[in-house]
Amino acid sequence: MLAMLGVEELASLDYVLWRRTGKQAAKALACNQSTISRRLGHCLEIFQLQMRRIHNEWNTPASPLLLMERELHQQARLLGHRPLRLEACPLTGPLLAHPLPQGWIGGCYDHIGVQRPIQLLRERVIDAWLCDAADDLPPPAGRPDLALHPLWRNPVTLHAAPSHPLARERGLSAGDLRCFPCLDIPAGSFERSRSQLHRLGLDHRATRRPHYSRADWEDHADDAITLLCFTSLNRLASPGLVPLDVPAPFGNGGALVCQQDLADHPPVQHCWKPCAGVWPRRPRPRRIWSACRRRSGRRPQQCKPQCP
Repeated sequence: MLAMLGVEELASLDYVLWRRTGKQAAKALACNQSTISRRLGHCLEIFQLQMRRIHNEWNTPASPLLLMERELHQQARLLGHRPLRLEACPLTGPLLAHPLPQGWIGGCYDHIGVQRPIQLLRERVIDAWLCDAADDLPPPAGRPDLALHPLWRNPVTLHAAPSHPLARERGLSAGDLRCFPCLDIPAGSFERSRSQLHRLGLDHRATRRPHYSRADWEDHADDAITLLCFTSLNRLASPGLVPLDVPAPFGNGGALVCQQDLADHPPVQHCWKPCAGVWPRRPRPRRIWSACRRRSGRRPQQCKPQCP
């Protein structure tokens, strides 16, 4: 059974699982959708599997044989025969993973939560994940198969539109905040952060979107009433919103996550070792894998990079 599949056939299945549609898979693999459909059908027939859509994501039943086949194809990617696959969070992708390094291809960059990227890593559909919520990952005992390379830490602060009644106030208290709704973190996505946010006792405005879009997040602040939880990355993407003068309720960190057995491979190390603490000082993209250089000048206080 092993190595019976061509690289393109298994890639067709993986890209449909990863990119969600045959159209996106065809675009990534530079072929037409009918080719993707034919390769996908052959792959499912060989492994006697059927795809199911769960929470708007395609899935296949667990298959040890398929996982073994994927390990072989992953090794081929590590040797440079095909692009390695990088997933990222909605803001880490556009801000820190653009342009991609040579030999890598990017994903959807719209996952809300940590569960789906972890699943794709464990099934070896993707090779690495640039995560901006490392504190919401399972504890080490719950992820012994995954390696985590810390990249930065920053506070999670409350932001609002410049016209918000609290935008120009100083020395705000929790009581001041409770007069206004706060966009909630979806249940089941970032559980630790959501728990920390709920401790503030704010009036949480629920959101249930399975994938990120600006209209469902940042644009809620346009009503000049709703509060948003922001990190430094959010501020880079939405410089028009302002931080409120209130202590940060909690913090979070960014990390590159991969399978333990991939952590020492040069292509994966190249994504984080040259400079694990690179952070964009200006609102323009910077690659986390660019060469580490010592520069003069102060680093933003909200960012506490962690260099190995």
